[in-house]
Amino acid sequence: MAALTEHVNETKFGLDFYKYPLMENNTFTTTSRIGSILTGAKNDKYKLPTIAQTATLKDGSDCGFAPTDQTTFDQTDLFMQSVMVTGQFCVRELEPFWLAAGLPAGQHYQNGFNPLEANILSEVERALAKKMAVYPYYGPTGSDTVTYPYNWLALLKGATGINVATTATTNGGSAGTDAQGAWNRVEALKNLFLANADTAAEVMDGGIVITVSPYVASLYYENLRTLYGQNTLVPVQAQMDAGNMSAWTHPGSGIKVIVVNALGAGANEIIAQRVRNQVLAFDLQSDATRIEMGMDQYREYIWWKVRVKMGTAFLSLADTDIRYYGAAS
Repeated sequence: MAALTEHVNETKFGLDFYKYPLMENNTFTTTSRIGSILTGAKNDKYKLPTIAQTATLKDGSDCGFAPTDQTTFDQTDLFMQSVMVTGQFCVRELEPFWLAAGLPAGQHYQNGFNPLEANILSEVERALAKKMAVYPYYGPTGSDTVTYPYNWLALLKGATGINVATTATTNGGSAGTDAQGAWNRVEALKNLFLANADTAAEVMDGGIVITVSPYVASLYYENLRTLYGQNTLVPVQAQMDAGNMSAWTHPGSGIKVIVVNALGAGANEIIAQRVRNQVLAFDLQSDATRIEMGMDQYREYIWWKVRVKMGTAFLSLADTDIRYYGAAS
């Protein structure tokens, strides 16, 4: 409120707010497409099961039976964290300012104070959306006081053998051979899965997905144009020329590259993994977008809060299931 001054013509433009940019949350929708959304997770810790089987071919010309193959069960940890976002303000502090145009007559605001209330609630929703987008990837940021060391990037950096920051190819020719070579980094990640007989078919069949930030998507487009020129017959380039940059299939594969806004809040990491590997869990998913508002017991302050329990994990951090370009620590 310290930045506001009284305004004599408060009714003309008083509620025409300019809103500063805030990231849109597409983390939840993207994870539902490429990963696993778990709900009903009320406990603080879970074990997510994995299974693996061996199959050994033997000489079957006699009647001997010597069982050697085994089924291996393993578990991945999922840690849940309760998160709360709260705020309050005194409506009466708005009365001397031009914002008073959005307040009803009288000194009792328990029945709301639209249309100003709608503007405040809208901005709370936008700020919350950004936090909920970034938290699964990077955990607490800015002035956050919650502790959660199990976010996706922390898990990636804590794993061994999956960082490919030094791996490069020149398959893109002059495209992407510089320090901002998004094309060749995607190509390098593709080749790592192609080199494994168990995941090579998934590269072609769409079983591998790659997530990038909007900035990396733009670099990829620049690399694509360098590689192919302004050839409008190149399908992906034609799609990007038309402004459709949210998702595309990497040429020469079935890999879907998807833009995730939250990755722009970090170091623009590029994450390649098998479908369903990335896990986002909630006690109740709608809690992450549910905003409660009310007045305190003395009907002086308007308060709002959000409370959600959520957690993140990868079903596997083996180099056969996930690789990423970015900092190793």
